[in-house]
Amino acid sequence: MRGKIEYSRVPMKLQLAQIPKLLAERRSTAVFGVVIIAMLWSGICFKYIQDIRGDAREAERTNRNFAMVFEENVLRSIGEIDKSLLYLRRIIETRQGTTDLHTIVSSADLLSEIIVQVAIIDANGIMRASNAGPQPAPILDLSDREHFRVHLDSPEDRLFISKPLIGRASRQWSVQLTRRFRNSEGKFGGVVVTSLNPAHLTEFYNRIDFGASASIALIGQDGVVRSSGGGSGGFELGQDLSKTTMFRRAQLAANSTFEDIDPVTGKARLVTFRQVRGHPLLVSVSLDHDEIFHGARAEFKINALVGLILTLILLAAMERILATEAKARQKAEQLQLTLENMSQGIMLVTNDQQIPVINSRCAELLDLPPDFIKNPPRYDRLTEYQGVAGEPLPAATADLEVPKPAEPEPSSSQVAVSERMMPNGSVIESRRSQLPDGSFVQTFTDITERRESEARVARLASEDPLTGLPNRRVFRATLDDLCRRYRNQWTGTERAAFAILFMDVDRFKVINDTLGHRVGDMLLQEVAKRLETALPSSDILARLGGDEFAVVVPAITSLAKLEAMARQIVEAIVRPYEIDGYQIRSSVSIGIAVGPRDGDDVDDLLMAADLALYAVKADGRGAYKFYNRSMNSDLNERRELEINLRDAIDRNELELHYQPVIDLRRNVITGFEALARWCHPSKGMVPPAVFIPVAEDSGLIIPIGEWALREACRQASQWPNDLRIAVNLSPVQILAPNLPEIVQRALSESGLAAHRLEIEITERIIMEDTERTLSNLRKLKDLGVRIAMDDFGTGYSSLSYLRRFPFDKIKVDRTFVSDLTEGTENVVIVQAVISIARSLGLTTTAEGVEIGFQRDYLTALGYDEAQGYLFSPAVPIAKVPELIAEWTTSEASIAA
Repeated sequence: MRGKIEYSRVPMKLQLAQIPKLLAERRSTAVFGVVIIAMLWSGICFKYIQDIRGDAREAERTNRNFAMVFEENVLRSIGEIDKSLLYLRRIIETRQGTTDLHTIVSSADLLSEIIVQVAIIDANGIMRASNAGPQPAPILDLSDREHFRVHLDSPEDRLFISKPLIGRASRQWSVQLTRRFRNSEGKFGGVVVTSLNPAHLTEFYNRIDFGASASIALIGQDGVVRSSGGGSGGFELGQDLSKTTMFRRAQLAANSTFEDIDPVTGKARLVTFRQVRGHPLLVSVSLDHDEIFHGARAEFKINALVGLILTLILLAAMERILATEAKARQKAEQLQLTLENMSQGIMLVTNDQQIPVINSRCAELLDLPPDFIKNPPRYDRLTEYQGVAGEPLPAATADLEVPKPAEPEPSSSQVAVSERMMPNGSVIESRRSQLPDGSFVQTFTDITERRESEARVARLASEDPLTGLPNRRVFRATLDDLCRRYRNQWTGTERAAFAILFMDVDRFKVINDTLGHRVGDMLLQEVAKRLETALPSSDILARLGGDEFAVVVPAITSLAKLEAMARQIVEAIVRPYEIDGYQIRSSVSIGIAVGPRDGDDVDDLLMAADLALYAVKADGRGAYKFYNRSMNSDLNERRELEINLRDAIDRNELELHYQPVIDLRRNVITGFEALARWCHPSKGMVPPAVFIPVAEDSGLIIPIGEWALREACRQASQWPNDLRIAVNLSPVQILAPNLPEIVQRALSESGLAAHRLEIEITERIIMEDTERTLSNLRKLKDLGVRIAMDDFGTGYSSLSYLRRFPFDKIKVDRTFVSDLTEGTENVVIVQAVISIARSLGLTTTAEGVEIGFQRDYLTALGYDEAQGYLFSPAVPIAKVPELIAEWTTSEASIAA
């Protein structure tokens, strides 16, 4: 029996040993078996490679997501601490000389799980107060500390974040966050300090489960670790990484992901660095490569084991096929089962055009009848069916072309690749591998998603994602082509050939800031639609970014027609918009440059159009201008003024002057109107009519407005309690959602009673956004603040708003008061205003009173108050007490 068993194994060994010979003889059974095994292992290897790549992409995405989360956590923590610093500094600067520093620190309840210490260091580096340790805190010399030296050596007001150290007062590990403060003379007075507990960030990291081999750290730009955590421990607190290759790579590209070798374990890690916005800090997230690819490698082992098993099965089947014809049928069934579970369509075509192997996936991809799978036709019959099925397509039969009989050649194993579009819209990729015996294996793969992704990438490269218009790249390429075309043709005497129009949506920043980015995006989409409607199809409309649009007019016949088109655009954009429940009014400013007259290259034309646009904005917006050379100097002057204004804000050069408001019946001062003034170091007093428009265009009006509100309340709190202070608010401020909080904070900080503050707004603000304005005004009224309509009568619908808005006062514009002596129709308006005000219970104030007749006439009509040069111009704060005393004496003499 043993002899028989051994004898039965001999043929199996001999048959397997003959496989190379069978392949050389081009025996279809052996060839087909080897091809299937090769495809199986290729699939396993391909799957493993894809899994490795997918895991790598997922790990990189995970690293970046965690880095973003940790960055936001750091920003929130720093932001909370910085608010505490600013709050403490404001208390010190406002109370110094009246309250000792120890009391200030003790009364400021700033300790939290984040802040372990709050301290004050004077200008000599001596710690004068601290809420950590024994109280009162001992005096410590901290002049050698970096967080003190950095403010002593630099006048810049900035937040400084130190390296980790053990505090001399708190005796704990901490990271010092400091800001400088000024003494009563405006000079360097010392440093306010808050100590961040690094354990706060570490505890946050350790609570997040993002892998046993993951680590995260907060690192300064100096390479010192501020905090560290994660499953694998990460770096040591205070560790210096500045000389490591990893940190140098991070400095070259702050928001980057790369591979690095752990110097301790020697293992490769995937490291992600991300710059913390606005701070000299980096967030680091890293993962061990072994953990990243653990899943893919485990699955590969399983697949390899399965592949090995299948390979052994196939080899056994090949042996049985070579032994008997019956065993060959069984082998074919096993092979077909394998093919049916493939995601690709596959077929084997012999040199006599028979199809012995074809899977059902081919039928799905090529839209073949089910009978073609059960009973495969000849290959030429299959190509005939594809040629007539559905609508004709480009290269419809290219994938199933009937091969011509030919002798096999050594080079016939090359792979031919082609693609075709199916009637259902799918894209099929065909790969044909020629076999030595004249047969071939053809695979079919649905690559529709891949082609759609490629098309989408190509579209995004040339299309603005918000509006669907061409983007800046397409616009510049078009303009560059026009410039090249006309550069060698223009002689200087010919008419203009083409033009570009630069367009900005006016007040878009105000709309975006007050109503939100969503409404702003919807407005830009509506503007794009109106522009497309207003322009001829031959013109190229593009969005350059933000609220900037541009038009290339490839050919113009006359400047008059170009001007008419610009006028049509202005009229189309100025119509009101209904967006998300808001009625929005806006306009467009257009700068026009004509080529090649205004420039023979792209940069010159773009600069010309930009200068023209800037000139429109300087003149009031909502219009258009053609470029002329004088605009260069105008632009330089305006830019210089904007730079000087920014410097003036930083240097605190702005000041408030106060013009008294007089009670016409009692002849006493009832309050003052605060007016911003700017004394330029070299140009002298700059008129508000000059610098206020620049402030509105550049966004500086917001900090100026908030400063004026706080300063006016602070000064008025020192006046007699019966005097009010009036402050003008810009359109941006009145539409801001947090306006009531800003006003409440100004009143609280100054101690001014709410009824003594009077907010003045113009009629134009009311017409901009009625509902939002009304909501803010009602909230201000709830605080007890008085509301006045300034420049009453200059608009067209003031009367309709007097009943809708909670006004306390209306101020008649100076243009009506100045004409009282000439008896114009303005006299009727002035008389009508007092009648309306009486019926509504409003106080009336006349502006611009300059002569006694105007005062007497307004008094006779019944006006309550007046202001103007007859009584006093706006004076600096130093002269206000003198003015109050003068009018108080005048009242006493009249009473006597």
